[in-house]
Amino acid sequence: MSFVFPVFGQNNIKWTNLDLVSEKVQNSNRKFIVYFYYDGCKWCKFMEETTLNNDHLARFINQNFYAFRVNALSEEKLVIGDRSYTSVRIGKYDFNELAADLLSGNMSFPSFVFLDEKFNKIQAYEGYLDMHNFEMILSYYGGNHHKNTLWKRFSNNYCRDSHFNSLVKR
Repeated sequence: MSFVFPVFGQNNIKWTNLDLVSEKVQNSNRKFIVYFYYDGCKWCKFMEETTLNNDHLARFINQNFYAFRVNALSEEKLVIGDRSYTSVRIGKYDFNELAADLLSGNMSFPSFVFLDEKFNKIQAYEGYLDMHNFEMILSYYGGNHHKNTLWKRFSNNYCRDSHFNSLVKR
């Protein structure tokens, strides 16, 4: 008797340590993506088990972005460049200042923030993203379409082969 087990997550996202942001900005030809979560978030866990566990998406992210994973409730002090981030109270919870800053105080999780090669914010996305929508968003920023194409036009004309697969090296 033999068993066949599905294989997931062989190409895991290579989450970069936030301490390396300054170094990455100095030598960067890639954009940055920051994933904000917290441990008790059921949608965060679901997204990590489904969307973020996809080999093809992980390969795309690893090749086109520097990826950071940040617990938004962390009280750990983060230093990025000449700025220090600790925690800040929003409502009845303490959040990491970096999360509050990049999410403009909209503390909804999971959330993703896309930043350019110099770590300047381009756009934030709140809430669970299924694989198809996340793939489109990654393609939009990874392929620099955000610079000259409105999202609505891009999403209406999205083609996985020309927009996503063309940016993934085998």
